Amino acid sequence: MARIRRRSRRHALRLMDSFSVQWVSCEPNILEIASRIKAHGRLSVADSWIGATAIAYGATLVHKDPEFEPFKEIPQEVLK
Repeated sequence: MARIRRRSRRHALRLMDSFSVQWVSCEPNILEIASRIKAHGRLSVADSWIGATAIAYGATLVHKDPEFEPFKEIPQEVLK
């Protein structure tokens, strides 16, 4: 069982490495935006960071989470 989990983890990592992914660290600008989002809504801390990262990088957040919809400052595409 442990061997299968290790193989699955390696496969998942290889799959992630095949995408054009930009890893983002904890930046002061994102922290400031995330704290504003968290203070003004009912998003979790993690979702606040996700939304703040989208704002900071000018990225579009693609999601199915209705909790993001009130945040018009977050560029977003809602999946139905």
